[in-house]
Amino acid sequence: MSKEIIEKLDAIEAKQAESVLAVEAKIPAAVEAAKVELESKMAALEAKIASVQVPSVIKIVKTVRGDVNRAVKEQLAGYYKGARQGEKELKMFEDQGQYDAYMKEAAGLAAGGDGQGGRTTYDPVFVALRLANQMRGLSRTVATDGSSYQFRVKTGNAGAQWGYAIQNNGTPTTENTSIWQLVLKDINVQFPIRTAALDDIDGLEANVVDDMLMEFAQSEAQSMISNNDQTGTGSTVATGGADGLRGLNQYPGANATFTGGTTSVAAFGSSGTGSTTGLHSLATYDQLTSNVNTVGANAIQYKDVINMIYALPQQYWTDSAKFMVSPILLQAIRGLQDTNGRPIFNSVESLSVNGIVGQLLGFDVVVNKYLDVPSVASASAGTTSLFPMYFGDWNRAHAIVDRLNMVLRRYDQTLPGFITFFGEKRLATSVVDPFALVRYRSTATADL
Repeated sequence: MSKEIIEKLDAIEAKQAESVLAVEAKIPAAVEAAKVELESKMAALEAKIASVQVPSVIKIVKTVRGDVNRAVKEQLAGYYKGARQGEKELKMFEDQGQYDAYMKEAAGLAAGGDGQGGRTTYDPVFVALRLANQMRGLSRTVATDGSSYQFRVKTGNAGAQWGYAIQNNGTPTTENTSIWQLVLKDINVQFPIRTAALDDIDGLEANVVDDMLMEFAQSEAQSMISNNDQTGTGSTVATGGADGLRGLNQYPGANATFTGGTTSVAAFGSSGTGSTTGLHSLATYDQLTSNVNTVGANAIQYKDVINMIYALPQQYWTDSAKFMVSPILLQAIRGLQDTNGRPIFNSVESLSVNGIVGQLLGFDVVVNKYLDVPSVASASAGTTSLFPMYFGDWNRAHAIVDRLNMVLRRYDQTLPGFITFFGEKRLATSVVDPFALVRYRSTATADL
């Protein structure tokens, strides 16, 4: 029985082998037939594609000049692709009308203006430069998250005396403390811009925001110098009035009568948390010859600059001691000459090694146009003092108190069709150590 089964299995296996061999023999022929058929179809497709007449793509131009240039380029291309034998006459204009239009357009493009047929391209949007706050980087800057800031100072003397006996709080002891407190003032702005303008003008928004920040810096710079925080309001006084900062010029201390070549005495102001506390007296040097109310007067002398430096106590002759000067007064200083007509500075004394801004008598110079000019045009004498220069150790003398963050927001649903921008900043400024600063007075009789 088993022998029969084996024979049947052998027969089945032999039959399967024959079938496999038959299929394998047919494969090469089928592959060759498929290749021939595919090649025939590809050739037919290529012939069909070649027979299709595709129109040439013509780039539409917006000017007559562009049309003429394209026509000339096409003729030149055809000439170089051909036999290129002999000369070739180029046809520039289709007719007289195109020639007239070409000449008018060429003449119009020689000048600016819209509707002249040329394509308009745009220069990047820009804003005119503003002078930022020169006090930044000069004064000491602190940050707070509060709404007011208090300064504290130890005043007076311990009262040390010579002698073997122990001095126990004798009469000379004047130890005390003084405080003053300032509220952080607020400067803000809100303005809308049409969304269409922002869409049409590339880079407008970035320039608007950047210029707004510079305008904030410009406003605070003006307020830090010339504002009086004891009178007026932000709506009536450009520098802020009682809503603005405590300006350097408002500090008292100058002699009641202008006395050329003399310097008044510095002192701390009153102590407390009221709005009038902390108004220290600043040492103020009076120019040897007053500019009075003479138009354009600038009577500064070489001795004035020397006297002002020595009016600052020696302990404040530090690395952070600097001049802050009006550009008009600095111009006069640079123009000072000796008896032989030679410039005193740059030839005898160092003024600057890098042009306008540099050093004066070994101390760095910061030019600040927001300072007073040395004199003003007035028909009659007044009672206003002008302070075109300061000198001192600014790191100890003056402080700028900033709120930690400035608010800058962009609202797109406040006013339909507009994007509303809002910016807000809070800060305060104060003279901290009045002994570390000397003020220069050029006149006490200006009429503002």
